[in-house]
Amino acid sequence: MPTVYFVCIGNTCRSPMAAAIFNRIARERGIEGVRADSFGIVPFYGDSDDVRQLRESAVCEVMGEVDGLSDHRPKGIEGIAFKEGDKIILLDSGRFNELGAGILRNPSFQGKRFPMLLIDTEDPFGGTVEDYVDCCLFLKEGIEENLKLLSGLTCS
Repeated sequence: MPTVYFVCIGNTCRSPMAAAIFNRIARERGIEGVRADSFGIVPFYGDSDDVRQLRESAVCEVMGEVDGLSDHRPKGIEGIAFKEGDKIILLDSGRFNELGAGILRNPSFQGKRFPMLLIDTEDPFGGTVEDYVDCCLFLKEGIEENLKLLSGLTCS
């Protein structure tokens, strides 16, 4: 099954929220055969209860409910087993070179072609619940606008 990987800096806010939003939208629209996951370029393993609460509250406010976000723990590119057909969505344009360096270090990427998309999103880390909600709304819009590409659906 192909995976859509959302990537941000620390894998604490934007990328796990985007993965949860994508998975919820896909489930609601009956899109099967693809799932979303996330990783960080420089994962912040000190993910706090406060940040977990903020991201869960924001996604729930925007999406109504969410599955699996409370179990999320930050991870980096070194733990990704990239497959042909997977996609990468970078959420921070300022980190493109660091993402490229991580791809070069991870042998699972070698010899594979993969689409990459940019949905440049403000980082809510250290902000208020409103900042997290605004980020989720922006992510939801970007995911919906690119849903056919992200899910592998053909354009009709």
